[in-house]
Amino acid sequence: MGKLVKGLGVLLVPVAVAGGAYGYYWYQVKTNVDRLAESMAPFARLSYNRVVAGLDGSAGISGAQLVPAGSNDAIAIESVLLHAPDPLFYLNAEKTLRQEAWPEHLSLEIKGLQLELGSDYLTRWEQLANSLEAQSGMPAQTATSFEALGCGDVQRFDLAATRAMGYQRLKMDIELALDFMPRPQTLRVRSDVTVDGMAQTGVTVDLSTGTGELSTQALATAQPTLQRITFDYSDLGYNPRRNSYCAKQAGLAPDDYPQHHSALLRAELKRLGWSIPDDLVSAYADMQRPRAIMQITAAPPPGFGPESMGTLTSPEQLLDLFNLNVSVNGARQDLSGVRWSLLDDEALAQAASAAAESASVAEASQEGGAVDADVATAVPEDSEPDLVVELEVQEPEPQRPAITITDPDVVEVMPGIVVKTKEAEKTFKRTSVKDAHAFSGSPVRLRTYFGRNIEGTLVRVSNGTLEVEQRMDRGVAVFPIAADKVAELSVYR
Repeated sequence: MGKLVKGLGVLLVPVAVAGGAYGYYWYQVKTNVDRLAESMAPFARLSYNRVVAGLDGSAGISGAQLVPAGSNDAIAIESVLLHAPDPLFYLNAEKTLRQEAWPEHLSLEIKGLQLELGSDYLTRWEQLANSLEAQSGMPAQTATSFEALGCGDVQRFDLAATRAMGYQRLKMDIELALDFMPRPQTLRVRSDVTVDGMAQTGVTVDLSTGTGELSTQALATAQPTLQRITFDYSDLGYNPRRNSYCAKQAGLAPDDYPQHHSALLRAELKRLGWSIPDDLVSAYADMQRPRAIMQITAAPPPGFGPESMGTLTSPEQLLDLFNLNVSVNGARQDLSGVRWSLLDDEALAQAASAAAESASVAEASQEGGAVDADVATAVPEDSEPDLVVELEVQEPEPQRPAITITDPDVVEVMPGIVVKTKEAEKTFKRTSVKDAHAFSGSPVRLRTYFGRNIEGTLVRVSNGTLEVEQRMDRGVAVFPIAADKVAELSVYR
């Protein structure tokens, strides 16, 4: 009997130690949460139902309520979780982030955040924003905002307009994440927001850190440079609601509103000096339709930093330097036809008059189905839809002397703009899906026509399917993706 008791005692010791360690871990998480709630007290009151301390590295709270100062209404949140690779991170998280190397993955996940559109805090925030705008000294915005053009008498989509579209509350999921890849020395900052019944957006920023260690001191010394920015948008129900609401305000059919709105936007941009090709205007109209998806990427040359911005003299140079790519519903758009001219007062008045007449023709065609002959003759014969008013020809500026480059790691990306590059450094390069089989075992990024972004290692290509391995919280998983559903593929090479 004594031996049995002694044996049980030996077995229970590790259990007691593990239980004590978990209890201490849970206590540390709760202490940090309560400290956060105390620091927020002057601005909002935070309460919660349960502390979450998972052994997988997730820690936070569930059943939270946040009441802004001076408000009687609460913001309900299902859960707020911080994800780290190791639970030990939370034992001294503040010191780690301030003085030591950070984890290679760190993310904040907010699930089920609900905003009631009739709440007093949203009303007060809108009033505060309007008050700050009035006190800024800037002219009051009496003109209609771009997004509300053609929406009857609506000038901007404020709380009242959003409620009129049928939204009583907004429920959203938010994820903010840092991912560090030591070998390519890349820091990725991600933001994903999904609003139920409205839209899903994602922003990814890749920075070249120039260091294999992620810490506050290392980043300050290395001065990271921009590698790539990606913005993704998927409509989840906002477009049909907005089209139906605005079509009713303008006396149109819902299916006609996207084209009507796009024509008015084009006229407004033309008044400001922009010339937009027909294909881009059509693509913008497609973006206003139900279930639309869009992706915008910017991939500036290596070594791009703030000093590069100071040399730009026109928006067109900005488009060229950022190497922008835009795709709408899986179709890549050509931006080469976008032009911008800085007009003087007289030319600006002429362009505004031409834009107003174009807008009148667009409205007449929507109301009557066809443009009346009298209306058509009101437009000057020499007024082209894509007319760009040019300034008087000036004397040519003296050419700047050619830059002599002796450093093999320096290139001139534009006249007078030089940046540092690393020719041997690998990057994610756009690759044809039909050539994917040649890159088995390589890191890949791909986007489907349904707006889903996937990143991992390409395992194999078989029977028209790409198999991509992704690391999950508890191991790895292989996802099969049909090749004909892939809108864009990039391979790290």
